[in-house]
Amino acid sequence: MREFQNVEEWHREVSQSDLDASTRLVLFALSLFANRMGEGVWASVGTLADRTGLSKPSVIKHLKLAEVSDWIVVKRHDANGAKLMRNQYSLKFPEVGGVT
Repeated sequence: MREFQNVEEWHREVSQSDLDASTRLVLFALSLFANRMGEGVWASVGTLADRTGLSKPSVIKHLKLAEVSDWIVVKRHDANGAKLMRNQYSLKFPEVGGVT
């Protein structure tokens, strides 16, 4: 895995990727909630929908595409026994030769 340097470098790489424009938009919105090292992102789908102007189902679709394309890592957490899982995101660079 390529070492993560900072969010600014990640922004440049995402903007030059072959990802769908809406996937890039969701990634940029997600990055608003990351620390400088791209960690600790707890933004909800609803928050991302508000920030991007996309529907919640569309945000979910693009988050899945970003995860499959290796631009984010998703850790799913049980929210204290709640029926819904809460996701924590980390930004990352795809593996060399990965899908971009």
